[in-house]
Amino acid sequence: MRAVVVVPVVAVAFALVIGGATRAVAAGPAGANPAAPGTPPPPPPTTAPATASSAPSPTAPGAPAPASPTAASRRSHDTLLDALGTDDLPGVERAVAAILQLPTSESDPDVVFAAARTCEDKLGDPGRAVAIYDRIVAEHPTARVATAATRRATALREQIGPHGETAALAAELAQLIAHADAQPAAAVIQRAEQLATAAWPGAPVAALWLADWLRRSGQLAEAQAHYARVAARWPASPEARAALRGGAGCALDAHDWALAETLANRLPLADPVDRIAREDLLAAATRGRRRDHWYVAAWLAIAGAFASLLGSLAEAVLRSPAGTRWAALRPPIEVVFLAPVALVLVGVAFTAHRLIAPAVVTISAGGIALTWLSGATLERLCARGRRRRLRSLGHVLACLAGVAALAYVALTHGGLIELLIETVRFGPER
Repeated sequence: MRAVVVVPVVAVAFALVIGGATRAVAAGPAGANPAAPGTPPPPPPTTAPATASSAPSPTAPGAPAPASPTAASRRSHDTLLDALGTDDLPGVERAVAAILQLPTSESDPDVVFAAARTCEDKLGDPGRAVAIYDRIVAEHPTARVATAATRRATALREQIGPHGETAALAAELAQLIAHADAQPAAAVIQRAEQLATAAWPGAPVAALWLADWLRRSGQLAEAQAHYARVAARWPASPEARAALRGGAGCALDAHDWALAETLANRLPLADPVDRIAREDLLAAATRGRRRDHWYVAAWLAIAGAFASLLGSLAEAVLRSPAGTRWAALRPPIEVVFLAPVALVLVGVAFTAHRLIAPAVVTISAGGIALTWLSGATLERLCARGRRRRLRSLGHVLACLAGVAALAYVALTHGGLIELLIETVRFGPER
């Protein structure tokens, strides 16, 4: 067997390795609604602490033991949380109302906090959310979500005004955030621009949200302009610092490493959050610039591998007898071995892991092409009895370099390089 037969194995190995990275992608929740910019996600529900009333009471001999009130309460809370997570708005309304009707002794502050966030993010009712946050602080002042409730109530109260004079604008912004992805992009931008230019306390929040939404939508240039506008118009606000962080991240998405470093360096060092974000952004910019250099080198390696193999095949064909030159187009045994395996991998990728399918196709097709060129050349040399040991070694090196470069280009272009690194470091998720 020729030494170059290792190339199909290498191509298949690269395709198999990137398959492990897809488990990290599948872990994210689908269809989640975007939350207001700069707000933390609701904490996971916890079990309400047991009270003296939940202690089991003695029963008559032989009688079945009654269900634990704590367990029943936990099931009820879980059912309400499930209802909050649906897209059935009337059902969500009923779940919020049921949570608010629970007496203090039976209510779970985490569940009540989730109801408040639902009023913000899904129902678009910031005034009602403020009232629920205030209830958490009043009824559960020692709960772990009490601080977050105070912070969110303060932020929302600034938007709706001390006497509710801008509550309508705050509600409109909440509705826009909750349903932006279901509306035409032009309508979303127009309404967000109106809210960002209106004279009310929530204008910087609306402007920052619009910049974030444009970034998520892939409109990086427009998003960068809106981030700059927020930082320039409200330089002393928390939204200005968030705009610097968002603008630096947007520059990273656009591979504008110099701009990302400039914006990251403008973040203040006094705040621990900004200091950590600054270090992460600068490290990401350095890493991205280095990977850009490797990306260019990979393309040069691909071009060199194909050029060298094409040149080798041309030399072997030209030195063959005139009547046998067309035989070089016949698939060599390496291609016959690799093609079915590659087709299986591509089929699995498109049916089970569509995210990696383009990378699998690129690596498989490139491996087949390199193998075909190498195998056809060596068959020409073998047919004429020419020595081919050094040529075979050169082909192996060219094919290995070409497949490795193809894998790097495919992974980088598909945004899978970080997932592959995490998979290699920590293993695939179970």
